[in-house]
Amino acid sequence: MKQAYDLVVLGGGPACGPAARLCREAGWSVAVVEAGLLGGVCPHTGCNPKKVLMAAPEAMAAAAHLAGKGLTGGPSVDWPALMAFKRTFTAPIEARIEAYYKELGVAVLRGRGVFTGPTTVRVGEEEIAAQKILIAVGAAPQTFTFPGAEHLATSDDFLDLDRLPGRIAFLGGGFIAFELAHIAAVCGARATILSHGDKALRRFDQDAVSRLVTATRALGIDVRLEAPVGRIRREAGGLVVETPQGEVAADLVVNAAGRPPHLAGLGLEAAGIEANARGIVVNEFLQCPGNPDVYAAGDCLDAPYALTPTADLESRVAGENMVAGNTTAIDRTGTPSVLFTLPPLAFVGLTEDACRKRGVAYHKKETDLADSFPWKRLGEDTGYAKTLVSPEDDRILGAHILGHAGEEVINVVALAMRQHIPAEALRQGIWAYPTAGYYLRYLF
Repeated sequence: MKQAYDLVVLGGGPACGPAARLCREAGWSVAVVEAGLLGGVCPHTGCNPKKVLMAAPEAMAAAAHLAGKGLTGGPSVDWPALMAFKRTFTAPIEARIEAYYKELGVAVLRGRGVFTGPTTVRVGEEEIAAQKILIAVGAAPQTFTFPGAEHLATSDDFLDLDRLPGRIAFLGGGFIAFELAHIAAVCGARATILSHGDKALRRFDQDAVSRLVTATRALGIDVRLEAPVGRIRREAGGLVVETPQGEVAADLVVNAAGRPPHLAGLGLEAAGIEANARGIVVNEFLQCPGNPDVYAAGDCLDAPYALTPTADLESRVAGENMVAGNTTAIDRTGTPSVLFTLPPLAFVGLTEDACRKRGVAYHKKETDLADSFPWKRLGEDTGYAKTLVSPEDDRILGAHILGHAGEEVINVVALAMRQHIPAEALRQGIWAYPTAGYYLRYLF
């Protein structure tokens, strides 16, 4: 007889937890199927370790900006010690989450779940049945077939290096490539970013991106656009990456070209689940149209965002809908995105280009943050903000902030957008002075 559960969750990352908890609290039997580490990419090989490793470069950059302005000398990076510090965050995660699920009464099944029917899944040699299934398998590194692709390391590998190589090339022009290149460069490596397209960071406002690319090059990072990799070859002195923009010598070449949904071999056809290159297709309740007993959440979705906060939100909404019967439509209004570079680049809402393409009327305001007190006192030489507001009703359409504390200021704007607070409220707010947040009154 097959083992049966009320809910089976495929994947144990951020898109799993809220739904599993909600269903257990409703009295459901729940099983989580995970072949890798419980917790998924974010706490093990993504957001958290990346941000821990960024702490030392942030301190280095802050000291460099204040050189001659009250500081002399400067810190240096001890990579092995920094990596050891990072592991104090990542090492306990698996056991902590497993203990949480045990206390919650959630069964953890080890292996890759594969659909064998509309509501049945095979895990290893065992087949299990469920009343409802949540697909939360996340994403996996992009794969390449060019000659020498076997020499590529992953971003996971970079985030666990015992020794920092002297020369590192990062393939990709998005989040991962820029963030890791900034860490590597400030910690002492010669970093190169190889982007196949004519623009970097396409999801971000390109006026802000152009300033960030300038700041990136000022750190000594070689940013090459329209540089698709044709081949990687190994020579006596290391690896050589061949591109139309010339060859790049490297000790390590990192695949930082993004992570598509991890759907290969999942057996979606057996369950009547529709998917495309962007991910699993769902309705506003996160339910699969071809199979009403299956829901999906997180980076495996065909959705506007692939972020930990949206994975958490989607899991909660999916859980509520499975328990209560499709009562909650997903609402991602006011979702901020942050690129943790030096300086950080944050945005929420629409870009100017998106407004134009959609025919959305907007009023634009641009601000030089590097000349404003909270940034100037730190010696910051790069800072920029662009905000977009509807001229009809003062609704905030988008905000783009490049510079110190941008990742915190954007949270206030994101909350205002989500709660439908007009821009005038930010202009009239009483903000602590002198802080970066105080300048919200001037950004709109």
